[in-house]
Amino acid sequence: MSAAPALRLNHVALAAPEPARSMAFYEAFGFAPGFVRHADDGTIALQQMQRDGQFVELLACTTAPAAGHFGLHTRDIAAVLAHLAAQGIAPLHPPRVGASGVLWTFFEDPAGNLVEVTQTCAA
Repeated sequence: MSAAPALRLNHVALAAPEPARSMAFYEAFGFAPGFVRHADDGTIALQQMQRDGQFVELLACTTAPAAGHFGLHTRDIAAVLAHLAAQGIAPLHPPRVGASGVLWTFFEDPAGNLVEVTQTCAA
């Protein structure tokens, strides 16, 4: 088996049905609000709380499949996909550009846990 392409832990996503309360909690640990995505009704759907180049991603919808996952970041998502495909591991969907401007996709481990892989898009 060839060596896996470089990956680093990027974030952990957690359910946060009351985003403001969760934000205050993580601010007490020194995290600061970063990227936010609002729902159609204007409420917070996703709030990233950043610290030292990583973040906790707070997801207001606790029933969304991605409400509990961790994210890995790479400089070359195509290399990661090729490496995993050679081992019979396929993403749940093709990579796509998200609202925050990163390219992302999800994988599911044998126990059903979700792993997100991201790559910064070229400017």
